[in-house]
Amino acid sequence: MNNKQRRRFLSLLIGGIIALSLGIIPTIMINAAGEMPPGKYKTLSELDGKTIGVAEGTITDRIVEERFPNATIKQFNSMSDVVEALKSGKIDAFFDDEPILLNTIAENPDLTYIEEDLFVTDYGCIFPKNEKGAKLRDEFNEWLSDFKISGELAKLRYRWTKGPEEERVVPDYSKVPGTKGSLVLATTGTGAPFNYYVGTEPVGIDIDLLARFCIDRDYKLEISTMSFAAIIPYIQSGRGDVGASAISITEERAQSVYFSESYYEAGSRPLIKRTDAIAGNFFDTIANNFHKTFIKENRWRLFAEGLLNTMILTVLSIILGTALGYGVFMACRNGNKALNKVFAICTWIIQGMPMVVLLMVLYYIIFASVAIDGLYVAVLGFTLTFGAAVFGMLRTGVSAIDRGQYEAAYALGYSNRKTFYKVIFPQALPFILPSYKSEIVGLIKATAIVGYIAVPDLTKMADIVRSRTYEAFFALISLSIIYFLIEGLIAFLVSRIEININPKRRKREDILKGVKTDD
Repeated sequence: MNNKQRRRFLSLLIGGIIALSLGIIPTIMINAAGEMPPGKYKTLSELDGKTIGVAEGTITDRIVEERFPNATIKQFNSMSDVVEALKSGKIDAFFDDEPILLNTIAENPDLTYIEEDLFVTDYGCIFPKNEKGAKLRDEFNEWLSDFKISGELAKLRYRWTKGPEEERVVPDYSKVPGTKGSLVLATTGTGAPFNYYVGTEPVGIDIDLLARFCIDRDYKLEISTMSFAAIIPYIQSGRGDVGASAISITEERAQSVYFSESYYEAGSRPLIKRTDAIAGNFFDTIANNFHKTFIKENRWRLFAEGLLNTMILTVLSIILGTALGYGVFMACRNGNKALNKVFAICTWIIQGMPMVVLLMVLYYIIFASVAIDGLYVAVLGFTLTFGAAVFGMLRTGVSAIDRGQYEAAYALGYSNRKTFYKVIFPQALPFILPSYKSEIVGLIKATAIVGYIAVPDLTKMADIVRSRTYEAFFALISLSIIYFLIEGLIAFLVSRIEININPKRRKREDILKGVKTDD
């Protein structure tokens, strides 16, 4: 895709999303009596045969399937995706727990819910199923029992669900001495009011609860955010000490992790569209969405932090992957059969495995017992993949050079090493660089999946922002533009190298620089 095509594609993308937004962003009329406003459906029984959404990795899909056998079930990873799906008519209802729905409705008053519970569930914190996890669970349960009896738990729950906004503050846990060690909390950061971000700070019921426990029991608290489906594997692997994200206590989950006593009880209800939402002024809505996405709570800092992590991951993977692929090729280029066989098998395994699966295997299995940051595991995974691609490119590019070039160089007295660097490799580079540039672009796009192993990259941070604003427009548009700029910058740098080494693309005066042409 050339620059002109890129600009055209980007303009069409932006224009298409703006056009779509005209139909799905409404201005809302709130029920003055404070009652739950009327929705498209009145009872749960009306939802049988409809398209129903459920949260990925939760117990709701099984219960919905049993209760509504004729319904079509779709899974979603974030509430912001759910809101867009409801507004655009892709689903008719979405089941989630009442506190989460109330928070969603507060930000999206064109939605409502049916006041009838599908089921009632208890939330608990989870711990690794080992001796350390059992001791920590027992200590937490003892503390939680006292916290309930004192009435502090009820106050905490009220503060985050019904209390004034200015009182929703997590106590400062950063100054705890931590004489008993550190606790790594696994959560999503996208499940208000239980866990979400205000600016760059994680807050909510879960964060507040664990912060108070750590302060009282003298633990350092570290917070790691990830998708909901990744929390249990994260705790199982021992990377995290405790998981909390409105996790329902079930017998099936209890086979994999230890649960604490319940700290919250909630009923699951269906989120649906209101019948009295009124379309409003598009430009006012756009201005409001821009403010919510970037200005409010300094959310631009989340994008900046995510961009930094994405750039670190991308640059390190390109440099290390190039060095790895080049080193492997140099070790194999003279035809060592054993080495070629070994590296061919490794390349086949790495390239045949989906990138997200490779990252999860590395993070949750191979390095499960090693205290290593997810960013470094991601760098390793992308280095292996990119290195395998570079190895293949070098082998293909060098094999394209005629054997006569070797014979001519040897006839001139060149050694094998000098023949490669002086004659073969310079001729092979013009064949290699176009593929190399395309591989870089593919790598940059693939980095968007690293949120699966708790890396707060650009895409993950955009998801966190969308979980607070429930608006996709500016978050996704800015995300697309940033990726376009990163790809364009790196592709430009590679193109400059390509021009400087390819005689067909260099200027005549550059080729003849230093050569006397008037003799």
